[in-house]
Amino acid sequence: MNTKLYAGVAFAALLLPASAFAQSTGSTDFESEEIVVTGSAANNGVEGIKIPDSPKARVVLDQEFIAKQAPGNTVLDALNIVPGVNFTQSDPFGSAGGNIRIRGFDGNRVSLTFDGFPLNDSGNYAIYSNQQLDPELVDEINVNLGATDIDSPTASAAGGTVNYRTLIPSETLSATLVASYGDFDFHRVFGLIETGNLTSFGTRAFLSASKASNDKFRGPGEIRKQQFNAGIYQPLGDNGDFIRISGHYNENRNNFYRAVSVGDLRTLFGTGVIPANASASPANPIRIDLNKSQFEAASNFENDEFCSTPTPVNGTAQAANNCSNYYGIRVNPSNTGNVRANSRFTLSDKLTLTLDGSYQYTLAHGGGTSTLAENSARAKGSLTTSQGVDFNGDGDFRDTVRFFSPNITNTNRYTGIASLRYDITEDQRVRVAYTYDNANHRQTGEWGYLYSNGMPEDIFSGRNGRPVLAADGFVISQRDRKSTALLNQVSGEYIGRFFDRAFTLQLGLRAPFFKRDLETYCPIEARGSGFAYCTSEPIASLRIIAPNAVVPTTGATPYYAPFATTYKYDALLPNAGFTYNFVDTNISMFGSYAKGFSAPRTDNLYRAPFIGVQPEKTDSFDLGLRYNSRIVQSQLTGWYIKYQNRIVSSFDFDQGISFDRNIGAVDSYGFDATATVRPTTWLGLTAIASYTHTELLSNVQTAGTTVAQTKGKAVPEMPEWQFGGRAELNYGPVNVGVQGKWVDERFLTDLNDVVVGAYTLVDLDARFSLADYGLKRTNLSLNVRNLFNERYFGNISTQVDASSGNPNLSVGYPRTVIGSIKFGF
Repeated sequence: MNTKLYAGVAFAALLLPASAFAQSTGSTDFESEEIVVTGSAANNGVEGIKIPDSPKARVVLDQEFIAKQAPGNTVLDALNIVPGVNFTQSDPFGSAGGNIRIRGFDGNRVSLTFDGFPLNDSGNYAIYSNQQLDPELVDEINVNLGATDIDSPTASAAGGTVNYRTLIPSETLSATLVASYGDFDFHRVFGLIETGNLTSFGTRAFLSASKASNDKFRGPGEIRKQQFNAGIYQPLGDNGDFIRISGHYNENRNNFYRAVSVGDLRTLFGTGVIPANASASPANPIRIDLNKSQFEAASNFENDEFCSTPTPVNGTAQAANNCSNYYGIRVNPSNTGNVRANSRFTLSDKLTLTLDGSYQYTLAHGGGTSTLAENSARAKGSLTTSQGVDFNGDGDFRDTVRFFSPNITNTNRYTGIASLRYDITEDQRVRVAYTYDNANHRQTGEWGYLYSNGMPEDIFSGRNGRPVLAADGFVISQRDRKSTALLNQVSGEYIGRFFDRAFTLQLGLRAPFFKRDLETYCPIEARGSGFAYCTSEPIASLRIIAPNAVVPTTGATPYYAPFATTYKYDALLPNAGFTYNFVDTNISMFGSYAKGFSAPRTDNLYRAPFIGVQPEKTDSFDLGLRYNSRIVQSQLTGWYIKYQNRIVSSFDFDQGISFDRNIGAVDSYGFDATATVRPTTWLGLTAIASYTHTELLSNVQTAGTTVAQTKGKAVPEMPEWQFGGRAELNYGPVNVGVQGKWVDERFLTDLNDVVVGAYTLVDLDARFSLADYGLKRTNLSLNVRNLFNERYFGNISTQVDASSGNPNLSVGYPRTVIGSIKFGF
């Protein structure tokens, strides 16, 4: 009988010859095992479960754990087993997007990197969880809980880092095929070929492809995804030097799930269930905690399945179709790709150089429609005496027509990271690093035509398809702007061990110099939304106001003329940390301090010729204890974070873009705890817990002289308590794991006058290996998401208060069963 422990995984780590616990090649090399990790049996973890002995509160999950999660799911979903982290997503398969929170930080403040390169949007810092690497290719995913690496290539890493690294191709020829089928007509196929050594000096490569599709679990529409990856790896000698080049392409075609607003719920159930906004207060908040029938009704509140467009008739005026919620235009297509190069060169016995470089491409939008009258001033453009444009071809100029008008973003991004390490002694080393990140954004919104059934003629609207033209040939657009986000960053770091290597000290300083060059070619609404108004109408026909003028509150809409501007932000960001291993025990103490920085985002800076938004800065402190042995892996961390100029983001579902609001200073503190225990040789148990307290330190101005009394309230969306765990049994060819998590209630407003109830999610995974039947790398697997069919709301979009906004919620996915078969040789 072959029995083996797979300990319940709250943390799992891959111990490599040079431990890849950091993000860039330079950080990985600098914190390599021989100077950070003591090499004891306890530090080897429990069956691949690793709590690194690092000054930072750091967590690593390896492929052994990731492989047991739902096939094709985003790798970020695996982080739900890490204390202090909460990841929610819109569907059970990971292809419809999601949100991550770490110790109160949202994803816009967490630096997400892929082989050391930034994946956060360089404009708004958003993380697009459905565009990540196929999980079968992820060698490891690691998290810094609150502290950033010295060479983090981003201007938004105020709240820690998440980095995942691609597998290194095997030295032997191998192939893997995974086929999956599940509820909601889920189909997925993944294939991987590893060439093995192609030359006598170790050249090896891999090539992979995947394709997945599923129906939405609620409402009409489907989600399709395909991905291609390739890489070549060349070791240089036997001292760890290498050159590696990789490529990645991902394509998503998603129909949105319709979010349910507080107002929508009130319309469905009345004020007896969802009280009026006027009656809401922090002491008596609107509580969204629905029973079964109410939840089913909310779940059925979805986009329209059909669209009816009026038949054009000459001589009569047709209104635009009423299809703004038609599923065919509630879409989120994306084409993303990158080419990555990582390398390490030993220049002498004391000097090591690492060089990383990448190019990334993005084309994406969030859907949406607009209407326009054929005889409107915008349709006439500069030909003010013309009749307009016969958009629907019925021979008259009397109609109003609906068009596809998404906000499209096209980004070309270039990143380079260089690091030079010098070993002073065996126990002390220093390094200097330089980071360059240049992202060129072209943000447009060319209107496109819709077919009579409401579907877009082209998924990328008038950019790639037939554009909507004014009478003078002007391409009507939702926005038209160009920007460059440029980061130049220098950093230095020291690490040393003292007192017979019991004490490790790490000191660092990074200095980001960040610049945004912005130019809009369209007038900007000065009152209200701050949206662009792209038109060829004579500029004199618009109400243009000076950049420094008081915005009029009545009369015709005022506009700012097209403008170009530059914003510069820089900071000195120190960090420090230590570990102390108590002699002759398995106990160690660690602590760290890091100053974080997040520059304002692009969308807000386009609202006016000058925006006085200040960068958000944080001071983060960690102090903790670890007890690691052959039987127990455990960690307890207390932390405190002080924010300045805290910025909160809200998503506008109609426009498909996000907006920020500044809520001033924030204090937060809490603890993260985990314990993994091996009671027998065939059973592993893990428990995790986290507590997060947040407090706003000032009130927020909402409009005019109106002030929301937010001082003393909690930051929205972050649960105060989270508890979870995993139990895993391995007996012969059978492996069964059950993991669950309870998430506390969450506020939907800064004023804390709307709250959504707590929920518990439990997942099950099971594997049956066919190795005993001669198929060593073949197994059957079963994954069940939301095993007990919990009714809950996942992603939420917050507002200042119930009266001035309308928070949105996404209905959580139901129980979902997925079966897979994996073949390998």
